[in-house]
Amino acid sequence: MPATDAATVDYFDRHCHEYGRNRIRGVAKVLRPLVGPQARLVDVGAGTGSNLARLSKALGVRDITALDASSETIARVGSRLPHARTECVSILEPQQLRHLAGTFDVVLMAAVLHHLVGSTRAGSQRLAQEGLRNAASLAKPGGIVVVLEPVFSPRGAWIRGLDPSGALFWLKRAVTSVTSERVPVLGYWNNIGAPVVSFYSHAQVSSMVVSAGLTPVHRDVRRQSLGWADAVIERGDATYVARTRKVA
Repeated sequence: MPATDAATVDYFDRHCHEYGRNRIRGVAKVLRPLVGPQARLVDVGAGTGSNLARLSKALGVRDITALDASSETIARVGSRLPHARTECVSILEPQQLRHLAGTFDVVLMAAVLHHLVGSTRAGSQRLAQEGLRNAASLAKPGGIVVVLEPVFSPRGAWIRGLDPSGALFWLKRAVTSVTSERVPVLGYWNNIGAPVVSFYSHAQVSSMVVSAGLTPVHRDVRRQSLGWADAVIERGDATYVARTRKVA
């Protein structure tokens, strides 16, 4: 796997977080009219397997696959979902994915893009775009790709020329050069240590979806309070449902 991915993989080997069930409920509501029980579902960056378990149950889908770059994570998913196929692969290594190309009806990518980090913000965005493009390649022609991603946008004209997410990226990179552990602080921004992340705005993620050759069919952003930071930045949980191109 790329060196840029190694520190994040090491972090998730030691920490694995559950994500809220409400996000998956919203996705299931959108997908039910589009997906039948015979569909094949893959979760890219499966984490604990909670998203895969919840979405497959909500849709009545049994054919499920979990992919993750962390071998520890894949072991956890295998224990939680013994009927799931599991593979330890990096979404940044297309040769590892070639045998899976074009085989899934639904591709889920939840809270992954901001963890695909390089040595710079621009490099991180290129990796996020590459990762999304590789994930989209797993879908059948006309298949569905679901992206769940936290999005951040500066609030107010006075700060729009600044890049708070970029500042957090560089702060985390500086702190993780000293320690590989989480460094908690007050409020929502409760960690300036590992892992390094590169957050994006709603417009940036929307652009990535289109640039990956996908046609959006549903977009939604649910605003979330950051507490004291609401004065300078707006945070949302974004859901993107898109289709791959059908073969002519």
